[in-house]
Amino acid sequence: MGIIDSGVCLSSFQVHWSPQDAEFIARSDRYPGLVARNEWSSLAAVDELIELIEQQGRQPHSAGRPAA
Repeated sequence: MGIIDSGVCLSSFQVHWSPQDAEFIARSDRYPGLVARNEWSSLAAVDELIELIEQQGRQPHSAGRPAA
């Protein structure tokens, strides 16, 4: 994860271990359609979530639409 220039603000996020998937899963209440996963690290899952949020912000006409 690089320096966040886009002003991503996570009011809260949750990370939990999924035994079924054998990975950490990160979600944010502010971006309910985005989910990040990492099998090794909860912090890496949060970093990936921030990357997904930044990518969504760079896509045209993406505001308010959750990722599929």
